[in-house]
Amino acid sequence: MSRLAIAAALALAAVACKEESAEFAGVGPWSVTKTKLADATGRCDPTDLPDGRKGMYCYLQPLLPVAKQGADVDLYFGGTEPTAPLVELQLKVKICRPEPTETWLRSHFGAPFEIQGTRLYFKNRYLYMAADLSGDQGHCLLRVFPLSEQAELERVKAQATAPTPAKTTP
Repeated sequence: MSRLAIAAALALAAVACKEESAEFAGVGPWSVTKTKLADATGRCDPTDLPDGRKGMYCYLQPLLPVAKQGADVDLYFGGTEPTAPLVELQLKVKICRPEPTETWLRSHFGAPFEIQGTRLYFKNRYLYMAADLSGDQGHCLLRVFPLSEQAELERVKAQATAPTPAKTTP
């Protein structure tokens, strides 16, 4: 093989490796592919997950920065044993600026596969993310699910598009 062919092969391999490592499996220390209940650092309480499974809800995790904004972290696990997998990571951006948050999301997770008003939905080979950037009461909510939780993503999407009941005045 010529030196040029070897250099070209190495360059292609480097690009391929870089592209593979560009996809995130979570945010900060929380990964939908690796995080287990034993990794949670805050307080955890038993809960019933929306699909009826028994799980654990963990809160009071250390804040994470999202687009230079503080985000509270809540974790949901699909079981109560220490090896239970992470089934949802919620980031509650406390004082949310939607534009920088969307820029941060796009730089980390690429283009959304669907947009519904102020809600953006992302997918890569590890996760789904539902991002509500409405800034409702100054907050944004980012929900990250492993691909195995597609039904929960669909439930979240359906909930977001459900009509809001009309308010009645006495």
